[in-house]
Amino acid sequence: MEIQVTKLRELMELFKPVVPKKSAIPITAYIRLSEGKAIATDLETMVIADLPEVEEPMLLPYASLADMLKYVPGNETLKIEVQNKKVSLAWSGGTASYPTEAVQDFPVLPEVPTT
Repeated sequence: MEIQVTKLRELMELFKPVVPKKSAIPITAYIRLSEGKAIATDLETMVIADLPEVEEPMLLPYASLADMLKYVPGNETLKIEVQNKKVSLAWSGGTASYPTEAVQDFPVLPEVPTT
């Protein structure tokens, strides 16, 4: 998956209020990317944003990603890949990798009735 750093920063700001700093359920410290959407939850509130760049399901560690993005220029394109419980990020000026969890461990989305 490739995404503009500026767009990812905006997404992280949107999710900031719902990603708990400390939680009894560690999986809520991640952002889920799947099916063209990005999702964050604290189990009481859920924020869902369209993200058409998503190619494969993955979990991104919110705090680690937010810290890393402080040092990457906004005009950069970030390449994100997941392999063997590790998420790797690459841009023209560097790389980073962080442990991740299985996507199926993220809280299930509630059904939203459509009328």
